Amino acid sequence: MTILVVHNRYRQRGGEDSVFESECRMLEDAGHRVIRYEKTNGDIDERGIAAKALLAARTIWNRRTYREIREILRREKPDVVHCHNTFPLVSPSVYWAAAREGVPVVQTLHNYRLACLNGYLFRDGKICEACLGRLPWRGVCRRCYRGSFQQSAVAFAALAVHRAIGTYRRKVARYVALTDFARGKFAAAGIPAGAMVVKPNVLVEKDGAKTAAAEKTASAGDGAFAFLFLGRLSPEKGVDVLIEAWRMFCADAAAGGGAPRPRLLVAGDGPEREALEKRAEGLPRVEFLGPVPRENVPALLSRVSALVVPSRWYEQFAISPVEAMGAGIPVAVSRCAAAATLVRDGESGLVFPENDPAALAGAMKKLASDPVRARAMGAAARAACEASACAPEANLAALERIYRSCAGKP
Repeated sequence: MTILVVHNRYRQRGGEDSVFESECRMLEDAGHRVIRYEKTNGDIDERGIAAKALLAARTIWNRRTYREIREILRREKPDVVHCHNTFPLVSPSVYWAAAREGVPVVQTLHNYRLACLNGYLFRDGKICEACLGRLPWRGVCRRCYRGSFQQSAVAFAALAVHRAIGTYRRKVARYVALTDFARGKFAAAGIPAGAMVVKPNVLVEKDGAKTAAAEKTASAGDGAFAFLFLGRLSPEKGVDVLIEAWRMFCADAAAGGGAPRPRLLVAGDGPEREALEKRAEGLPRVEFLGPVPRENVPALLSRVSALVVPSRWYEQFAISPVEAMGAGIPVAVSRCAAAATLVRDGESGLVFPENDPAALAGAMKKLASDPVRARAMGAAARAACEASACAPEANLAALERIYRSCAGKP
C-alpha cells in the first residue's frame, strides 16, 4: 500500500513525534510505500499582530496545506492518508483535501484536543472534564491553552468551526484511540463510536535494547538501585508528586548493611524543570539529567532498575513505560496512566493511586527492598509487552487492517 502520513511536529520533541517516526519506519520495513508530509511548530512566528492573526486563520484553515495535500494526492495516488497531529499548522483542511480527492483519512488520537482546548482533560493540577461533550467555551474563559485568552480563543474557534461544518463526523474514515478508556472519552466528546478502533503505540526496539537492560542487573553505575523518570517536565506528568515521594522514601530509608542507597534520575525537560530542581534541593541522590536523545534511551535504561510514571492526567500511551517494559524493567505507574493497562500489579510492576506521594513512596520501597523480585517483575514486564498489541508484528497487522478497512482493500 501507499500511505501519506501527516504530522505537525512540536517545538519540544515529544512522544507523538516518536510514534510518527516509529510507525513510518515500521510500515517501510514491511514493504509499504510511505510519503511524509510534515510541518514543525519551530517555524511559527508570533511576532506582531499580523503574524498572530495569520496563525489564527491558518489554525482554522490552512489554504497552503489544502493545496499541497491535493497536489501530493494527485501525483502519488496513495491508498490512505494517516494523520497524527494537525495542530496548529497543518489544520483540519487536510481532511477536506483528502475528501476532495477521494482518499480516506485515518486520524490517531494522541491527545484529547478534540474534546479539550489544552488536549489533556487536566486543569489546576487535577483531571477536568468540564468541557467533555460540550463546546469548550469554558476553556477560553479559564485560559486553558497556554494560559492565554487569545490562544485559547483560537483553539476554541478551530474546534467549534469544524464541529459545526461536520469535519470530524464526515471527513475522517477511522479514528485510532490508544486505549479502550480513551475511546470512551472520545465517544463522550462526540466522536462517532463506530468510526473508532483501538490500537496502542508500537514498541520499536533500538539496537541492543534487549540485552542492554533485560540481561543485566540494572544499576546507576555504583551498584545502587536506581529509579528513573523519563518524560516531559510539565504539571500533568506529576513529577512534583515523585519529588515528594522521594522525600518520604529517603526519610524512611535505612542504611541496610552498607548497601548503596537508591538513586533517582530525572530525564527530560519542560516548563517545570527549574521549579522541580529547586523543590529537590537538599534531597540525597537525585539527579536531573536534562533532555535525552531518543537514540540514547536504551543506554539510559541499562543503568536503571525501575521506571516511575507518576502521571496525574489520563495519560494516553506514553512511549517510555513501553520501552522500559520491553527492555525488562519493571514500572511503577499511576492508575490513571494508560501504561497501567499493561501492568499486572505485583507481577510485572506496581500500580499506585495518582496524586498520592505516600503510595508512590511505598511502591518504590517495595521495589528497592527486594531487587531480586524487581528483576523478576522486569522479566514478566517484557513477556507482557511481547504478548501485547504493542509488539511490532501485532501492531503492524492491526495498522494494516485499519488501512484496508477504510481503503476498501482485502
